[in-house]
Amino acid sequence: MDAEVLVVGAGPVGSALTLMLRALGVRTMLVDRATFPRDKACGEGLMPGGVRLLAEVGVDLAGLGFPRIDGVRYRLPHRGWVSAAFSGPAFGVRRVRFDAVLAELAGAEGPTAVSTISPRRDSVVVETDRGRLRCATLVAADGMRSPIRRAMGWEQDGPACDRYGMVGHLEAPRHGRSEIEVTLLEGVETYLAPAGPDELLVAVLGARSRLHAEGTTTKELYRRLVDDAHPELAAARLNGGLRGAGPFGIRARRVAGARVFLCGDAAGFIDPLTGEAMSSGIEQADFLARQLARDPHGAAPAYARYFAAQWRRRRLMTGLARAMTGSPRAAQRALRGISRHPQTLERMLQIADGSRGLSALRPADGAALAGW
Repeated sequence: MDAEVLVVGAGPVGSALTLMLRALGVRTMLVDRATFPRDKACGEGLMPGGVRLLAEVGVDLAGLGFPRIDGVRYRLPHRGWVSAAFSGPAFGVRRVRFDAVLAELAGAEGPTAVSTISPRRDSVVVETDRGRLRCATLVAADGMRSPIRRAMGWEQDGPACDRYGMVGHLEAPRHGRSEIEVTLLEGVETYLAPAGPDELLVAVLGARSRLHAEGTTTKELYRRLVDDAHPELAAARLNGGLRGAGPFGIRARRVAGARVFLCGDAAGFIDPLTGEAMSSGIEQADFLARQLARDPHGAAPAYARYFAAQWRRRRLMTGLARAMTGSPRAAQRALRGISRHPQTLERMLQIADGSRGLSALRPADGAALAGW
């Protein structure tokens, strides 16, 4: 065997999984087809659950200089806002640096592109452009468009929703922001997060029809929507180009079997609005690492059950967030209700982050979201 576990994909989830497995004494190899540093469209917010798990394997995000995020604010321009603090520190993690730091810590080998995989009774044989690899277990952490998910025949028929995102970074010297800020416009949302002491990430999320305008370039439309949400950033210079992502709403038919596992966005991606995808992927990595170290033969059914429960939680919380932001009228009702019952938003954030279970929801929370 070249490794007990071969992890394909050295993004945050694959690198975290590799660090976790090695900490548990499992001989693990990590490969990626990319050369780091490389950028990626992302909300770039790592929630408290993911922060805690990375700290357990020695990754100190504060020490590495990533900006802290203390909470989230939802706002309707000129019509009010609500906010809540996270259960612990979160961080803005600029992907071009964050991924490179984690990949280096995890010892990623690359660029290595996987061409075919052949699960066998006692191993998985993987053909790459750098030669053949043989492992006892293969974990695909190769992203939302996972080639390994496709090779295993675990693709779903199509995306579950017509939602896309445009992501850019704006110069904002000494901006002093420490919150994620979600601004609700007509048919779209903007998502702002600190990416550094002098830089802000601003993403625009919405249906494809809302992110296209005849006779207008993508960059012009992005700036117009960002200026509508944040007129104070109208003069801010765009650092680099825009990146796009979508459609969202991807879920694999299976996440485990035949000595192959899917982890992170390869297993499923709902919507970036709640900003919990990276943290949820790192939670999956933690569960899978412990299962593979303790009982590799029983890991597949245990992981499938865990993923199904986590997916139900994520889908429900994303559904509540989308219902709250679905229209200005719904948003105004939700903001009015949450302003009367601020603990509702606090509970939602804690459940979305995995700090609390779904049982923490109260009937009054639904009433608050409805504006009562």
